[in-house]
Amino acid sequence: MFKKNTPRLIIIGVVLLWALYALFPTIKYNTLSENEKASMEEDGTLEDLEKKTLRRGLDLQGGMHIVLEVDIPTLVENLASNKNDLFYEVFNKVKTEDEVSAEDFISRFVTEARSQDLRLNRYYMDFGSDQAAIQSALDEEAMDAINRALEILQNRVDEFGVSEPTIQKQGNRRIIVELAGIQDPERARSLLQSTALLEFALLKDGSVTQNLLARVDRALKGSKDLENLLEIKEEATDEEKTPTETETRVADEQEVSLTELFGSIEKDTTTEDTTEVLVDRNLFEEQPFSSLLRQIGNDLGVPEQNIRAVNKIMEIQDIQDILKGDEGRFSMSKEKETWTLPEGDSEFFYRMYHLEAEAGLTGGVIEEALATLYNGQPIVTLSMNSEGAKTWSRMTGANVGRRLAILLDGNVHMAPVIRTKITDGQTQVEGFANINEAKDIAIVLRAGALPAPVDIIEERTVGPSLGQDSIDQGTRSIIIGLVLVLVFMVFYYKGAGLIASFGLLWNLILVLAILAMLKATLTLPGIAGLILTVGMAIDANVIIFERIREELDKGKTPRSAIDSGYSRAITTIIDANVTTILASLVLMQFGTGPIRGFAVVLFWGIATSMFTAIFTTRTIFNLIAAKQNLKTLSI
Repeated sequence: MFKKNTPRLIIIGVVLLWALYALFPTIKYNTLSENEKASMEEDGTLEDLEKKTLRRGLDLQGGMHIVLEVDIPTLVENLASNKNDLFYEVFNKVKTEDEVSAEDFISRFVTEARSQDLRLNRYYMDFGSDQAAIQSALDEEAMDAINRALEILQNRVDEFGVSEPTIQKQGNRRIIVELAGIQDPERARSLLQSTALLEFALLKDGSVTQNLLARVDRALKGSKDLENLLEIKEEATDEEKTPTETETRVADEQEVSLTELFGSIEKDTTTEDTTEVLVDRNLFEEQPFSSLLRQIGNDLGVPEQNIRAVNKIMEIQDIQDILKGDEGRFSMSKEKETWTLPEGDSEFFYRMYHLEAEAGLTGGVIEEALATLYNGQPIVTLSMNSEGAKTWSRMTGANVGRRLAILLDGNVHMAPVIRTKITDGQTQVEGFANINEAKDIAIVLRAGALPAPVDIIEERTVGPSLGQDSIDQGTRSIIIGLVLVLVFMVFYYKGAGLIASFGLLWNLILVLAILAMLKATLTLPGIAGLILTVGMAIDANVIIFERIREELDKGKTPRSAIDSGYSRAITTIIDANVTTILASLVLMQFGTGPIRGFAVVLFWGIATSMFTAIFTTRTIFNLIAAKQNLKTLSI
């Protein structure tokens, strides 16, 4: 009896063992207590276990839904060359209207340029000779930027380790990102938004910087901005006759309202500071800009409270003209530091660096970026391609003894002194708060820089509790549907119904095991696909059993009826299931998100149901039919 079916039994046994092996991590993870999970997390073993478990989608375990918008105005600005005041007059006007206009930015920009006789071919020399050609080229650049941003974000999220993320375009400027199971939303947000523009720029000499500061001070003293500033400051002095905490802390410095000094303040995300600056009043009148700064060793420091004021001054057109004439720029350090005042108190400040306007090298030459620890500090080691290595060698060789700033997204991470010529195209970046930040930076550098900044215009967080409700309801639906089907099969087909029930339960185990091994994500539509699979799987058994009954009614023996029933039913079962499988393949190929999740579960559910209905249950019937003197069949 068993000898004839031995190969079949071996196959069934191997498949069963494989399914249990695939589902073991999921079972183990879901039976762990919170304390056990915390203990495994400390040991670093929880992450490995989570990777092997059946993953759940955004609707089941919670996560983030983010809508990003590519900053097309900044892209158009970056593509232009030889920009002057006339260009910015038109550009800024269109950009200001961008928030309230539903019309495409590029078409409005070209229309406005035409109305003001702005010759765009002066700024977009490689894009065509007339306005129509330039507009077409800019549209192509914008579309290409969105497609590249989509691909880059996909690469970043893949390396971040999020299971089955949904990343798709919405319209011409927006990208939808859905990340399931995110534990650190702020880190994910930073990873998505980081432009990842890496620059290597030389610092200006100290004498050049001091000369520039003097020129800025002189320009401000003669400006109307300074006159307004002083008038308001005097009023503030009269109002502040009562000693303040700040005056007690620093004898020659006072906190002066920034709103009073500079008018309305736009939201500034670079600092958490309020609306006051810390400044020596007398020195401020003589050196309006330099008085806001501090000398920190060989660097300039900007107290946290003065960041907005410094940024506000550098936005003044006259000051920007001075910086352009100097072919330099100011950039702040990424991290704020603390220094101790003579009075013993501490003060937060950012370092401010005076850099060459043009970077000597950018991150486009980076081939590999790896986050690691060096002397306990997180660093990112960089490897450049051959072209970058040559430029890097030439740049470091010609500037030994000078300081070089390494900037990421405009912020200086470090500014070391070049000690020697570097010929191997290797370097490293320091200045990260922790290893996770270093890892994220390495990810975005490997994935490449975004062609244009992206802004988060919508963000929703799906809580785990809502996902748990979905799991509970979905599980309840499966159990109720499964029990009803099993009761019906046993009631209607008796012993054969028990065999079908066994095959049905095994089918569910196989589907879940395959999803776990494929690292697929189970979503709410996936649960719906699982329920549909239950119905489809039992349908095959119903067809087989009805054929067997027909053969028994014709007077055939049980063994002959089983053979004939399976052979007659198999064509119908394959025809019906193949059409469903083809439909699910189409949905898997062209569907996204929930639709694809439904299709994946349906596809594998149908495939495994054919195995259990045709192969497994047939093997059980073979074992029963092999008995001696089998006269009747319970069906």
